[in-house]
Amino acid sequence: MRPKILKISRVIVSLFFLTITAFLFVDFAETLSASLINGVTWIQFVPSLVKFITLTGFLTLGFLVVIIATLLFGRIYCSTVCPLGILQDVSSRISRFYTEKIRRRRNRYRFAEPQNLLRYSLLGITAVTFAFGSVFFLNLLDPFSLFGKMFSGLVRPVYYALNNITADIFYAFGLYTFYHVETRQMTILPLIYPALMLMLVVGLSLMRGRLYCNTVCPVGTLLGIISRYAMYRIEINDELCTRCADCSLNCKAQCIDLKNNEIDFTRCVGCFNCMDICSRQGIDYQNKWFPSRNKAPSEAVIREVCDADDADYAGDAGDAGNAAIPETSPEKDPAARASSDSGRRSFLFGLTSYFIGFSAASRVVRANGLQQEPDIRDDLDVEVTKPTTIPEDKQFPISPPGSVSLEHYNDACTACQLCVSACPTRVLQPSFLEHGFTGMMQPRMDFHASFCNFDCVVCTEICPTGAIQPLTMAEKHLTQIGVVRLELDNCVVKTENTACGACAEHCPTQAVRMVPYQDGLTIPEILVEHCVGCGACEYICPTRPYRAIYIDGNEVHVKAEPPVIEELDYEEPEEDFPF
Repeated sequence: MRPKILKISRVIVSLFFLTITAFLFVDFAETLSASLINGVTWIQFVPSLVKFITLTGFLTLGFLVVIIATLLFGRIYCSTVCPLGILQDVSSRISRFYTEKIRRRRNRYRFAEPQNLLRYSLLGITAVTFAFGSVFFLNLLDPFSLFGKMFSGLVRPVYYALNNITADIFYAFGLYTFYHVETRQMTILPLIYPALMLMLVVGLSLMRGRLYCNTVCPVGTLLGIISRYAMYRIEINDELCTRCADCSLNCKAQCIDLKNNEIDFTRCVGCFNCMDICSRQGIDYQNKWFPSRNKAPSEAVIREVCDADDADYAGDAGDAGNAAIPETSPEKDPAARASSDSGRRSFLFGLTSYFIGFSAASRVVRANGLQQEPDIRDDLDVEVTKPTTIPEDKQFPISPPGSVSLEHYNDACTACQLCVSACPTRVLQPSFLEHGFTGMMQPRMDFHASFCNFDCVVCTEICPTGAIQPLTMAEKHLTQIGVVRLELDNCVVKTENTACGACAEHCPTQAVRMVPYQDGLTIPEILVEHCVGCGACEYICPTRPYRAIYIDGNEVHVKAEPPVIEELDYEEPEEDFPF
């Protein structure tokens, strides 16, 4: 296949995966079905591998497809499917547009020695901890999960804000194509790590291409080891190569060593830039398992290369295996060095502009009353004047329905935040240290922010790692993720001698009911065996700062008793003549 076709195909596939994967984390209209979401995440390496360990079946074999593809063609996964890798390519590509003279930045991709100690150490630590049952380093370094944290925590709020601003503009003209998206206030601490990693990944891609993939990413390092034995590998043809350095200066992986005429295929991400830029077929895919099947270059091509004027090229390769440094490089030209400094300033300016824009968008949204979803508690006709004094005594954090137990959840969740983005009531929120240090950023049920819809199983259908396992609606209705606790000394019925009953009204399983109290008032009573831990009672409770009724998480999920449905007495009407 011609190099141009290979590159165009790679670009089309990569843009498709980047677009649809990004949309997974910002889709507020539930446009994508659960089956489509599972199809997209099926091919992601780490989620598929973790799911293979936690579950079984065809839906867990995506990682095996990636391994087979790597054994055949090298690390094409990194340039076509991995969203974080494609994001780096887009960032690197965009950087060309704000550079005064592209030629002055070309040598940023010149050959660099591999950082083997760092990348193999990170891979080893990640593999060993994962083998002992911890996903902590996968949580921090898995490219899909890292991409999810960035888009769910940083991009999604901006996307929602822009949608709401657009809706306001359309409303002003009497158009209702767009509608407001109700959001919830987020805490800042879980966003610090994704923000820092976004700056690191984008910054490295602007300056050094795929340096992050080849030094930090454990998936890239593992696939690099496998690609060492790939059937098809990109290699330099000594007969046709004129050492013009075009391939090296366009290699975003910085893996083409012209001094030794070698390519470090463990770092090659299969972008095909080198093959596309070479006009004399000096670099090409070669079948290393069956060399006899390789197509030999024609005599005409060889003759053309031999007759080529060497003066048209930059010269021989520089020292330490680097491509010859152009005369306009920062090392030789003060103007180019100034341009390089300008590029760095532009990068810092861009990051600053992003966060200023994020803050400004948030202010605009708050000004329009869109920062937080309308609170159903505002409709309560209960006046609370006394602050509560008894803290909530919660023993365990609450994991989502289908997560089986805290141990299973903490051992399988890589904190990709897909469930957080998909949750229709926004009760799932990224944690900071609620699940412990090793469970940092794993989603939690925040019943102060919202409640778990009794008839919703979205998170159980889309979890890519199996940390949240599928549940039917009937199973969800009886899955007890926590139990209700009642502190009557905080209840407004007792402290202020006023009527309430909001908790009982909103309980879907009759685990909270009102019983006679005094002065004609009723007070809550709990039936723990019927509680499923949905949090509706805690969310609706009007007392502050501590709730009078709250949910304490179950360390292991159990089955709740079905609610008792009382049959109403119904008298058959007498059949009279209708006129």
